[in-house]
Amino acid sequence: MNITLGIIIPILTAIIGGWIGAYFGHKYTKRQNSEENEKLRNIAIKALNIIKSYQKHSYSEAENEFNKSMSISEKRTVIVALHKLGIPIGLSSNEKFDIKKIHFVDSIIDGDDIDGIILQINKGFCDNLFYIDPDSYFAANYTLFAKRNTGKRYVSEMLSNSKVDYSKNILTEPMPLDKVFSLGEIKSIQVFREVVRDQNYFDENGKPIQEKINTLLKEIDLGLWDNYLLWSFEAYQNIMLQNKFADLLSQANFNNQNNSQHSK
Repeated sequence: MNITLGIIIPILTAIIGGWIGAYFGHKYTKRQNSEENEKLRNIAIKALNIIKSYQKHSYSEAENEFNKSMSISEKRTVIVALHKLGIPIGLSSNEKFDIKKIHFVDSIIDGDDIDGIILQINKGFCDNLFYIDPDSYFAANYTLFAKRNTGKRYVSEMLSNSKVDYSKNILTEPMPLDKVFSLGEIKSIQVFREVVRDQNYFDENGKPIQEKINTLLKEIDLGLWDNYLLWSFEAYQNIMLQNKFADLLSQANFNNQNNSQHSK
């Protein structure tokens, strides 16, 4: 009996000790992670408050203070999260992502939108985004981001200043594209431009409807126009020609059927 107890007691002691160690170790790790996430959330909120201080102004106006007030390590921690949550980080087609100098797209800051992002961060919904490496993230998506930014520039600088003449069914842009965009940028938005030159964005007087223009800009950020931005113009033209040819055949068949019925 004593021999049995001598064996069992050390085993039970080891099991209980291991369980207690694991339990408190888990609690310690959880507390450490919670404190770390809280620090990261505070950094993100600091960045958002800098941006919010420029509400009703352009994001590009907040760019200088953002880069001056945020350290490189702070920016590395939160920049992917900010971008995924809707802050328009800018990448032009002729430069690469540089953490030292973050660029913002030239769009108006909405304080309510910033408050919504802060609420999501405070609730911990975005903690996983703080651990994404920004260099890999922006490098992997570089072409897409550059195309989105070029598309947004087209909307902001060209479409929003265009006019429609309904009597002639003509949309006139304020200036030639090559005065604003490089050849590479023009080619990258050819399909997108064809599709958004739509009367839906203009009122009965042929003037742009600003609310719809703003919605279009947000849709680009959300990725709703990516298919058109990534579609080659040659492939788009082929599809349009095929559709036109199919319409002509359909119309010809319809006319032949009508002529046959009348001849009877």
